[in-house]
Amino acid sequence: IDDVATYMFLNQNRENKPTILLIRQHIQSEPDIFNQLMSTLFNALLFGNHSNHWAITRPILSLLLAYEPSFTNYQNQLISSQPLENQEKLREEFAKLTADVQRSVETANRDRFTQKLTMFRLNVRQFLTL
Repeated sequence: IDDVATYMFLNQNRENKPTILLIRQHIQSEPDIFNQLMSTLFNALLFGNHSNHWAITRPILSLLLAYEPSFTNYQNQLISSQPLENQEKLREEFAKLTADVQRSVETANRDRFTQKLTMFRLNVRQFLTL
């Protein structure tokens, strides 16, 4: 997931590149695939019992950069699934998560996002209603 999303992000302005065309054709046959992937990764992060989140955080950043609507869709879905008293807290946590995120897949940015995502997970799990 991380490799494909990173590739698409880095090559987003190269519309005629054969590999990009093939990936886009596949995406057109499964138009909801990035929403499903983002949802699966975030749900595993928030609701799973993983001691090492690193493997999940990397593709989340790549998907967010390459297909931002999938992140926005997940964010809206999760917020709307929560009681009113938790919705504003969740909005604030998502705002903190995305504040100062650079549009880059460089290691320093990935590491910073991983740290922010770990804090997001810890904070949100304190009040999130299943």
